[in-house]
Amino acid sequence: MKTTPEQNKKLVLEAFDTLFNKRDYAAAEKFWSPNYIQHSAHIEAGREGLFSLIKNLPATLNWMHGLVLAEDDFVIVHGRYSGHGLPAPWIVADIVRMENGVLVEHWDVIQDEATKEQSKSGSPMFGNSFPKSDPQPTAEPLTKITAQAIVSPLYEALNQPAKKDVAALLAKACNPDYKSFHTNEDSLTRDQLTEVFKMIGESVPDLCWTVEDIMTFGDQIVVRGKATGTPTGEFWGAKPTGKSFNTMAVDIFTVKNGKLASCYHVENWVGALQQIGK
Repeated sequence: MKTTPEQNKKLVLEAFDTLFNKRDYAAAEKFWSPNYIQHSAHIEAGREGLFSLIKNLPATLNWMHGLVLAEDDFVIVHGRYSGHGLPAPWIVADIVRMENGVLVEHWDVIQDEATKEQSKSGSPMFGNSFPKSDPQPTAEPLTKITAQAIVSPLYEALNQPAKKDVAALLAKACNPDYKSFHTNEDSLTRDQLTEVFKMIGESVPDLCWTVEDIMTFGDQIVVRGKATGTPTGEFWGAKPTGKSFNTMAVDIFTVKNGKLASCYHVENWVGALQQIGK
C-alpha cells in the first residue's frame, strides 16, 4: 500500500505518540517494520532495540512534536524529549523512511536543550518560549540503556579521533570538572584528555574502540572495551612497524547530574606494544 506524504506525516506522529507517550508496545508494533533499520548512535539495532530503550526509560518520558515535513517516503519531525533521566531535554530531528505505511528506517540529530541563560541567540530551540525546569528522576539507579547513552559520545571520540570534534564530544559526555584517573592519584582534566585523544588519533589514524560489555552499579558505570589499530606514527614511545594491536580496556565511571564526573581506567598498552613489535 503506497502512502502519500500527508498520510506518512499522520502515521509517524501517531506512531511516536503511541510508543513514547502511551508506552503501548503492542499497538506500536503495527507502525514499525520487523526489519526496522536503525542509524542512531544512541539506540541498539532493530525494532526491538528501540522498544527496549523506551521500556528502560523513566515513566516521566514525554515527547512533543513541532514542525513536521514530508517528501516522497521521508518524514522529518522536530521534537522535544523530556523526562528521560538526563540533565537536559533533548531537541531532536527524527528522520524516518516509510514503506507501505510502516516505519522502516531512522536517523536522528540530537542536541541538549539550552536554557535562556545558556542560549547565545536568546531564542528558544523548540517552540516559542524557553521551558520551565524539567524535573529529572536523578535518584533512580542507572539503567544499561541510559548508561550507554551517557558514555556513547566519549567512545565515539575514541573512534578515529583525528576526524572528530573531540572537545565537543567530551563536553557532551562529561561534566566540566571531569577527572580521568590513570593512577589512583593522578588525573587529567577534560581539556587535557581531549589532547590525549587527539595525540592517539594522530599516531593511530584507524583507532577503533568498541564497548564489549557495560554494567551499572548505583551511580557508576563499568565498561569493558576493546581497542584496535595500526600505528603509523610513534605510539607510546614505539616506532611504527606496520603491525596492529588488539587490546582490552576497563573504565569505571561515576555519573553526576546525568554526565560523567570521573573515570578510573586501565588499558593494556604493554600488551599492545608487544603486539606491534617493540
